[in-house]
Amino acid sequence: MSQTPLTLHDRLAEVVDIHFDRRHGTPYWLDKADSLGIRPASDICTIDDLRLFGPMEVEALRCRPIEDFIPRRYRRQRHGWIVGETGGTTGVPKTTMYLEEEFHAAFIEPFVIAAACRNFPKGENWLWIGPSGPHLIGKAARLCATALESADPFAIDFDPRWVKKFPQQSLAFSRYLDHVLEQAMRIIATQRIGVLFSTPKVLLRLAETMDEQQRLAIGGIHFGGMTLERAAFQQIGDAFPKAVMIAGYGNTLFGMCPEFMGDPDLPLEYFPVGNRLILQTVPIGKELTSAEKLFHPGEAGETGQIVCSRLDKSFLIINLFERDQGQLVEPSAACRELGIGGNGLRNPAPMARESSGEQVAIGLY
Repeated sequence: MSQTPLTLHDRLAEVVDIHFDRRHGTPYWLDKADSLGIRPASDICTIDDLRLFGPMEVEALRCRPIEDFIPRRYRRQRHGWIVGETGGTTGVPKTTMYLEEEFHAAFIEPFVIAAACRNFPKGENWLWIGPSGPHLIGKAARLCATALESADPFAIDFDPRWVKKFPQQSLAFSRYLDHVLEQAMRIIATQRIGVLFSTPKVLLRLAETMDEQQRLAIGGIHFGGMTLERAAFQQIGDAFPKAVMIAGYGNTLFGMCPEFMGDPDLPLEYFPVGNRLILQTVPIGKELTSAEKLFHPGEAGETGQIVCSRLDKSFLIINLFERDQGQLVEPSAACRELGIGGNGLRNPAPMARESSGEQVAIGLY
């Protein structure tokens, strides 16, 4: 018998009880609350109250042991931990963890819901062209495929951190991309591939390398790993005319928000499934500190820097400032019919470096 989903209010109360429990809670968040003089049980009643914690300390996610962010009550369940690291686009990779049910809710369920809406093909062979190792997206690719009655995907060796060391116009970058394409084309030439899952940049080059018969055999494309621009969306759609295309916005730390419409003529809008992920925007610019910006959240229709909060029992992230900007949008009637009630994002894209304050290393993922 399935459980009734928690309301956002109840979910917030649950994660506050878990992470700020004096005996079984999370070391990082207990120390944080103490240092700020916050009494979570009485001070954190609504999502707006999370601004009291200020911006998430990104360096802590890079440097501190993962146990500092996990409630003590879950220390004996290590066999159920799914551990991953970010790709290192903005510096030293950040580390996180999911329990199995949280990983499914973060990465698999959103894709499955979007796939059902869009009639994404089932039972086809997948080719995953992306990283494995510490990158959770490789683990998600397997589960997304098997959730649609497909086998474990065909895959290639792909090291995004290595290729990011090369300037994009360099010979080394070009040779690495050729290496990726060579591996992919060997599989495409010998296996019956019906679904591709990769980044827009790789898919654009792959489309140039595949022949017409191979491209017409593709019935589904799932984008991930990088920002999808509308021009690339249209080009890939033209190259693979029989493919149902599903894009996602997200990352290792939070999960994936799917794009439900799949129309390259419309703005790309991504929405979180469930109430474990809160998307907000704040003003772009240096007039306010990051902490002050949290008290000036954007309204629907406004463009700003994206701020995410993740409300999971095993891992809590509050007010993490993303390197991306986007326009906050309310869910459409069609999205509400799917049970989506939280705000989403329209056309998210990296901010200018002078605005984000970060050095961004973009490669193939």
